[in-house]
Amino acid sequence: MLYERLCGFSERIAGRTGRKADDKDLQKAVKFLAPLMNISVRGVEAAANLLSIVILVTLGLLLSFLQLAFILLIPLIAMASVVTYYIVITYPVSVMSNYKIGLSEEADLVFEQFILVFQSGGTIFDAIEMVAQSDHPYLSRAFIQMIGRINEGTPPETCLMEFAKDQPSDDLRRYFTGIVSSLEKKTDLIDTLSGESFEADLALRQKNLELESRLLIVAALVTYVPIMFTLAASLAGYATNILVVLVAPVFILMNALLKSRFSQQFSAYFDRPREPSIVAPTQKQIISEYDAFLNFLILLGERLRSGDTLEVSLASIRDDLEIEVQKLVDTALNAIYRDNESIVEGMARASGEALGQRVSQMLNMVAIMCEASAQAAGDRLSRIAIRLVRRSAVAKERDSIIAAQRMKVYLLTITSAAVLGMLASLSPFLFIGSLLSQGPTWTPGSITTLDILPLLFTLGVTTLSTGYQNTQMVGGARPIVLGLVSGLLFWISFALSSGMMGLG
Repeated sequence: MLYERLCGFSERIAGRTGRKADDKDLQKAVKFLAPLMNISVRGVEAAANLLSIVILVTLGLLLSFLQLAFILLIPLIAMASVVTYYIVITYPVSVMSNYKIGLSEEADLVFEQFILVFQSGGTIFDAIEMVAQSDHPYLSRAFIQMIGRINEGTPPETCLMEFAKDQPSDDLRRYFTGIVSSLEKKTDLIDTLSGESFEADLALRQKNLELESRLLIVAALVTYVPIMFTLAASLAGYATNILVVLVAPVFILMNALLKSRFSQQFSAYFDRPREPSIVAPTQKQIISEYDAFLNFLILLGERLRSGDTLEVSLASIRDDLEIEVQKLVDTALNAIYRDNESIVEGMARASGEALGQRVSQMLNMVAIMCEASAQAAGDRLSRIAIRLVRRSAVAKERDSIIAAQRMKVYLLTITSAAVLGMLASLSPFLFIGSLLSQGPTWTPGSITTLDILPLLFTLGVTTLSTGYQNTQMVGGARPIVLGLVSGLLFWISFALSSGMMGLG
C-alpha cells in the first residue's frame, strides 16, 4: 500500500528524531489498523512532515517559474503544505472512522456467534476461532492475529478486552464487555444485549436526515462551478484559448468523484460488491440479492429450528427462494450431492458466487454456526434475519427521499445547461481587458463562434456529462436521455443568445 510505504520510508529518514507523539486518536487508529497495515505513530508524523515539505518546495518552484506574484505565491504554497500535512496525519483516523459503522453493523452478528458457542458448551477461544473463520471484512483478520497472541500465552479475555478498547464501535465494545463478564455462559445480561445495535441504527437515521441537503449540495456544486468558471474565463479573455479544453476532464472527474462518494455511502447500508472490479455488479443487483437473502435466512432459520440439518433444510426451501439466492443454494447442493464435498465446502462455493460482500460472508457464517449446533443456529439466524429486515427497511427510507429530490436535481441540471449556453454567448463581450484599455475593441463580426470553440466544446461536454451523472446519482431511469436533453438545451440556448447578440 502506498501510504504504508510512505510512512515506512519517512520513518527511516527521520530516524528517532522528533518529539514524542501525544495524539491519542492517532495512537488508537494505528493500533486498530495493525491487521491491515504496518504503520507507526512516528512513521505517520514523519510522512506528514516530509510530504508537506516536498509539496512546499515543489509548488514554490513551479509557481515561481510561472512568475506568479509574490503576494499570491506565499499563501498558495502555505495552504497546499498545511492541507497536505492534515490529510496525511489524519488518514489513519479517517480510515478507522470509516470502519466504525461497518463494525457496528456486524457487531450483533458476531455477538450471536459468541452466544451460540456458549450455548453449545464452547469457550471464548472457540468463539474467537468461529469469528476468525467467518470472513468478516475486518474482524476476521483481527481475530486471526488474536489467535496468534493467545497461542503465545495471552489469555483470550485479555485479548478481547484490549481489542475492544482499540476499536471505534461503541456497540462492539459493549458486546465484548458483556461477553467477558458472562464467564462463558448464556446469562440474563447476554440475553438483554442480544438484538440491540443502537449505533448502526442511529447512523442510518442520521444519514437519512442529512440526505436531502447532501444530495442538493452535490448537484449544486457540479452545476454552479462550471458557471463560475465560464464567467472567470470570459472576464480574463481565455474564451478563445485552446487550453480551456483541458478543463473539461477536470469537471467530469469532479462530478464522478462527488457522485461516487455519494453512491458508496448509500450502498454501504445494504451491501457492497464482494470483489471491487471494473465490471462490478450494479447497486440494484446487489440490493435485489440482499433482499432475497434475508427471506432465505427467515426460511432457513425456521427449518433448522424444527430439527433439520443444514443440507436437508437447503433442499427443502430451495423451490421457495427467489432466483438470486436459488442459484447460490444450487451451487451448494451440487457441491454436496454431486461432488461429495462437505457442507462447509459447499457453502464456501456458494459464497464465492455471491454478488454482495455481506451475503458472501454470512453464507460462510451459516455453515460454521450449523457445525456447532444446527437447531441453536436456527434460533440465532431467525433473530438475525428479523433484525436485518428491520434495518433494511430503515435504509430503504432513503429511496423515498431520493425520489422526492429527483425532480429538483433534474430541474437544476436543465436550467444550468440553459444558463451555460447564454453565458457562452456572452463570453466575447465580457473580456475586461478590452474594457480597461481604449474602450471595447469588439465590433460586430470581429469574433465568431469558431473563435470561442474551445470554450463551447468544454461547456458542451461538461453539460452532457453533468446530465448523465446527476441522473445516475438520483437513480433515474434514463441517464443518457437527460444527458442529451441537457446538451441540446445548451446548444439551443447558445444559438438563441448568440443570434440576439449578433455573434457571427
